[in-house]
Amino acid sequence: MTASTTRTKRGKGRDKAAPSRPTQKDIALAAGVSQAAVSLVLNKAETPSVPPTTRTRILEVAQELGYRPNHPARMLRSARTMTFACVIPDITNPFYPGLVRGLQTVAAPAGYDVLIFDTDGRPEREARAIDWLLQGRADGVVATFFHLRAPQLAVLARKGIPLVRLESQHKPDGPLAIDSVYIDNAEAAAEMTRLLIARGHRRIAMIQAEFGPSQRRALGYGTVMREAGLSPDFITDSAYSEESGARAMKRLLERKGERPTAVFGASDVLALGAMVTALNAGLSIPDDIAIAGFDDIPVAKLLGLTTVRQPEFDLGALAAETLVRRLLPGGLETPGRSHELKFEIMKRSSV
Repeated sequence: MTASTTRTKRGKGRDKAAPSRPTQKDIALAAGVSQAAVSLVLNKAETPSVPPTTRTRILEVAQELGYRPNHPARMLRSARTMTFACVIPDITNPFYPGLVRGLQTVAAPAGYDVLIFDTDGRPEREARAIDWLLQGRADGVVATFFHLRAPQLAVLARKGIPLVRLESQHKPDGPLAIDSVYIDNAEAAAEMTRLLIARGHRRIAMIQAEFGPSQRRALGYGTVMREAGLSPDFITDSAYSEESGARAMKRLLERKGERPTAVFGASDVLALGAMVTALNAGLSIPDDIAIAGFDDIPVAKLLGLTTVRQPEFDLGALAAETLVRRLLPGGLETPGRSHELKFEIMKRSSV
């Protein structure tokens, strides 16, 4: 065999292409599903948007094609941090841990860590969070903003950082990768107010904070009160805290004239502050005064607080799933969407 013959055979060996490694796109095409669904299933993210039959089909196709994940290559190709940020207004509010758990349940199997940024509900801290995110600290963001609006948040989407907002109402679709998850806060508050009226209450006060979802919750309460021929009675304090709820209830009890027979807190922590103040004043709940809340934080069940249940875990999981989809190829190019989840009235002994 001559040297030239040897080189030719080696050359033929190089020219013969090795079988290509199957990708998630290949699995999606073979299974007849979206690439986002494949990514969620292969990363072991449990999500209600992927039915069990679809999950099974994806896993079977992946096995048939011999799919193997290549996480280091993914990070090198994308130059990503593999991190989601969760921006919240108060880390001590018992509502938010459930939201974060839901976020982590989807994010972690998809290969993303979660960082938390607490704004304390202050506008300057919210602006600082945006600056922090623009430094490339996270690939996507789930956030509750009390003061910033869509035009101020658009800079994130334009930088390729998708954002999912926890909102109090439906938001119109937009051209940028800004999505929202929400329950209908106005209707939830309206339903709670109808319950209080059905229990015979006519003097119903609402304790609210100066910002955040209080506006929508106050709208639902006020609308039903007027429809019933009753006068809305708003007591506003500074924050969503037990201290604010206690101060507001103290002002209610010190007013001249007939006191309310029922108080509706725009959040559970406001309602809990009101409960403590009422009990310290020697009042019986619900015989002397009924108290209702909003959120269904863990302690609400222990204290028998009638409240609106927000599915905070599901809100966090849906937000994370939305980010995972956004970060797939082409995901940043689709319009922003608003995703609604259902609320529930939890009837307990405080009403």
